[in-house]
Amino acid sequence: MRTANPTSPERWLRLCNTPVQQPRLRLVCLPHAGGTAHEFRSWGARLSSDVAVYAVQYPGRQDRFVEPLVDDMGTMVERIVEVLEPWIGEPLMLFGHSMGAYIAYEVAAELERRHGQVIDLLAVSGAAPPHRKRRGRIHELSDTELIADLKRVNASLADLLAQPELVKVLLPMIRADYRLSERYERHDPLPVKAPLVALSGNADPEVDRSGLEAWSAFANSRFDVIVLQGGHFYLFDGEADVTAALAAHLPGAPHWSNGR
Repeated sequence: MRTANPTSPERWLRLCNTPVQQPRLRLVCLPHAGGTAHEFRSWGARLSSDVAVYAVQYPGRQDRFVEPLVDDMGTMVERIVEVLEPWIGEPLMLFGHSMGAYIAYEVAAELERRHGQVIDLLAVSGAAPPHRKRRGRIHELSDTELIADLKRVNASLADLLAQPELVKVLLPMIRADYRLSERYERHDPLPVKAPLVALSGNADPEVDRSGLEAWSAFANSRFDVIVLQGGHFYLFDGEADVTAALAAHLPGAPHWSNGR
């Protein structure tokens, strides 16, 4: 019996717009802890029609529910890198939010280690840089405590978390994601050659502007900071503003507002 390829693009990537035959750029989005590819489903319609938008579907959720969860950064990065390697040499951008910001950075760093500069833009969102992120043990909390923390960060989850049958499904996935994020460490910045943009909402409790600016230690070329209206999940409430900000930084855009 043939074993399914654990790094086949069809398993990991969900196209968020109509197929683009010859895309000018591929944008790959990496969700937050507990997030799914579905949350980026409308981004493709907000960007140029020649930009192919993909979202990563992590194992253990939605259509990958039966697959084992991945709670180790090294394993997650290795698999995503292998998925993206066929696109080496073509314009490619990574966007990651919260936990996804760390995954996106590590994927970019590993791709550069293997192939040189192959990412045209790295966008990290809603996260302090690795060397300044707070150590956490949320993944070790009881179910009740974990639910309370989830409501604190994202009040819109309150209705879902009030349904026991959904909690039974969601908590193991969320706990595994927190374990991956909280155990991840990089004390010494390793700058990437790719242009780097750090974004957040102006009311994000997880990172302030100084935290975003500290990402400059991970940039070896152009660097920019973008602060938009909203909290930790500003990117979904203000989707139009986020995609417009990203579009202004795509390869070929006229200028960077305060890049270097």
